[in-house]
Amino acid sequence: MLRIKTLFACVFVFFAMQSVSAQPLAEQFIQNGYREMCNQEHGSVVFDALYNYFDKFIKFLDTHPVWLHKLSRAKQLFIRSTEKNYYSTDYFGLYDESKKTGRGQIAFYYSIHFHEYICFCYPEIKNIPEIINFFQACYDIQYPYGAVFEQAAIELGVASIFAYSNGVIPILLKVVKYFPFYIARRPHYDGTVFSLFLDSTNNQSLLLAPYTSSLSCSDFNTPLRNFYRLEDQSSMLLIPGVLLPEFGINPTPHIVVSSDETRYATIAFAMRPDYVQKNHAFSQLPLFKN
Repeated sequence: MLRIKTLFACVFVFFAMQSVSAQPLAEQFIQNGYREMCNQEHGSVVFDALYNYFDKFIKFLDTHPVWLHKLSRAKQLFIRSTEKNYYSTDYFGLYDESKKTGRGQIAFYYSIHFHEYICFCYPEIKNIPEIINFFQACYDIQYPYGAVFEQAAIELGVASIFAYSNGVIPILLKVVKYFPFYIARRPHYDGTVFSLFLDSTNNQSLLLAPYTSSLSCSDFNTPLRNFYRLEDQSSMLLIPGVLLPEFGINPTPHIVVSSDETRYATIAFAMRPDYVQKNHAFSQLPLFKN
C-alpha cells in the first residue's frame, strides 16, 4: 500500500527542480543558504486540508487519552527497533509543547515505516478516521520529494550519502502548528541531510542566513520568494542540514520567529541511513530578543 510512485516522482522532480536561477546548487547554498523551487504538485488546497486533518487528529487525541497512550507506546517500541536506524534519529510521532512556557507549538513527525509500524501494532486504527486520514494525508504529500532530494544530492556530488538498500530515501515529514504565544530565541541547524520547507501559512515567520564563521541577528532575513502560495502550486525552499560536513557543505541556520497569529507549516527532512552523527563545531548562533 505504502509505495513510492517512481515514474511520477521522476516527472515531478524535473519540474520541481527548475528554480528561477541557473546558478549551481552549491553556490546558492553558500551565497543565500537556500534554493527556492516551484512546487507544482501541491498547493494551498492540499496543505490546508492537511492542517484540517491535523487539527482533528490533535482534538481526537486530546479527548481520547487511551489512543494518545497507544501512539506513545508505539513510538517507544519503534525507536528501539532496527527500523528506526534507517532514519538515524529518535524523532517520531507527536510532540505537544503547547503548554510549555515560551514554546507554544504542536508537531508530528511522520515516516512511512512508523505509519506501518503503528498499523501493525494497532490494526483497529484503520477504523479511526481522525488518525488514519491524517496519516494518509502525510503519506500522500511526502512521496514525491525523495526524487527532489536525490536530484539535489546528485547535483552536489554527494549521492553516495543515500546508500540505502530498498531504493527509498528516508524522509521524515514534520507537520507543525504554532500558537500566537510561540517564542524562539535562538536559531538552529537541522539534524538532516536536507530540509525542504514545503509550505507555511505565514512565510514571513521563517528567517535564515547563509552559513558564515560569525553570525549575528542582522544576518537573518526572510527569504525572497519568486513563487506564490496558490491553490495549485507553492514555493518551497531547500536547505542543507548538519549531516554533510565531510563533503564541505555547511548547514543553513534558521529560526521561526513569533507572530500574533496561529500558523502551520510542513517540512520534509531527508535523513541519512544508518549514520551515527559526529561532533562538529559549527558557528555559534546568536540570541534573538523578543
